[in-house]
Amino acid sequence: QVGNTSVTVVDKFLLYSISTSSGRVNEGQSFTTSIATTNVPRNTRLYYSLSGNGITSNDFSGGYLLGSGAVDSNGKFSFSHIPANDLKTEGNETVKIKLFSDAARRNQVGNTPSVTIVDTSKQPTWKITTSKNNLNEGDFFTFDIKPSNLSQNQTVYWSIVGENINPNDFVH
Repeated sequence: QVGNTSVTVVDKFLLYSISTSSGRVNEGQSFTTSIATTNVPRNTRLYYSLSGNGITSNDFSGGYLLGSGAVDSNGKFSFSHIPANDLKTEGNETVKIKLFSDAARRNQVGNTPSVTIVDTSKQPTWKITTSKNNLNEGDFFTFDIKPSNLSQNQTVYWSIVGENINPNDFVH
């Protein structure tokens, strides 16, 4: 005897949403990336990467550009990064956060938010003053170098140059 059988197939779409706590942060200021999923089983491990033009591990405190996290019972997980306050003038940089379903990071899922890292470093400057502007041979003078925007204990190199100036012109 032949009977009728019906089968219902329920196709659950897996949804991934990635957001950041800010789209723009200063060097040294933390930002958090939040992952929200729909229909992704609890404890599923997802993998992320941070990338962008000129972005290296030196751009972040801790240096981590790759990581992973497990989805909780609410389908969420988050992670934080702190752009390094490296005192290097590089200009603003944009980091892109990508999420993957595999450890090899070949199968990207979700959107790709970006965060602009504002370069708060300033170019070093120096103010140089002398005790005398005009000298005669045998005169004594001093000069003072006052640097700005240098890291602590950074060495400053200097030299005295000019027309017909050589080391024999000075007594140490």
